[in-house]
Amino acid sequence: METIAVQLSVPKPLYQQLEQTARLAQCNVQDVMVSALETLVSSLPEHLSREDTAEIACLALLDDETLRTIAEAFLPPAQHRRFTTLLRKEEKGRLHPGEREEWQRLQHAYLRLSHTKAKAQFILAQRTKTGKSQVEAR
Repeated sequence: METIAVQLSVPKPLYQQLEQTARLAQCNVQDVMVSALETLVSSLPEHLSREDTAEIACLALLDDETLRTIAEAFLPPAQHRRFTTLLRKEEKGRLHPGEREEWQRLQHAYLRLSHTKAKAQFILAQRTKTGKSQVEAR
C-alpha cells in the first residue's frame, strides 16, 4: 500500500499516551496513530448525503462514552409527553390548526434526534467491528 509522510505536532501528554499504548501493544507509535486514524475515519456507505457524511465525521471525533449517551438519548420528558399527545390526536384526526404546526416541529425534532442516534450507533458499531474502540484520553 502506498503511503504519504505527514509531519504532525501533538501535545506532549497525548504523545506520552501514544507511547504508553505502543509499549503495551508492542508496536511503534506510528502504528498506534495510524490505527487511531483508521478507527476515526471509518469507511462510510457511499449513498450518504454530504450533510450526513459531515455529521458522522464530526461525531467520529467523540469518545465512546459520549457516543453511547447520544445513541441512548430521548426527547426531554415534557416534549415526549406532548409528542405522544399530539400523535394520538393526529391519529384520530383531531389536531387543531395551531397544534398542527407544533406537531410538525416536534416530528422534526424527533426525526433529527433519531438520525443523530443512528449515526452514533453506526460509529460505535464500526468501532466494535474493527475491534478499535477510541481511547478516552484528554
